[in-house]
Amino acid sequence: MNDFSIVPPDFRDRDPRSYAYQYPDDVRNNFVKYVKSVQKFSFYNSLNMFEEFAHANGFVLFPAQLMHWRRREGFGQKRRARVGRKSFYMVRTYELTEAEKEKLLDYIKEVRSVTI
Repeated sequence: MNDFSIVPPDFRDRDPRSYAYQYPDDVRNNFVKYVKSVQKFSFYNSLNMFEEFAHANGFVLFPAQLMHWRRREGFGQKRRARVGRKSFYMVRTYELTEAEKEKLLDYIKEVRSVTI
């Protein structure tokens, strides 16, 4: 199950929320950069919460952008989680097709290569 984690493993190491207190002048000068980093951190924090819930119930979070629209309709609203503007579906590993597994593994590689 942990092989299918779509959350970067080191996202908690770069928690930007304390920067406003520690370096107020830097935050004032680069406010947009600070806000974007906080948004990215809170997105991954929320996604981590949904992923822990999905893994506890035997599911894997699968991004909706990787799934065919007809297949998405088959899962319905009960297995959908929205984080920000992105949708994720809770899918069991045996329900994934080979093509979907490949897409998911490529997506995971891409997410882990991008730093926060």
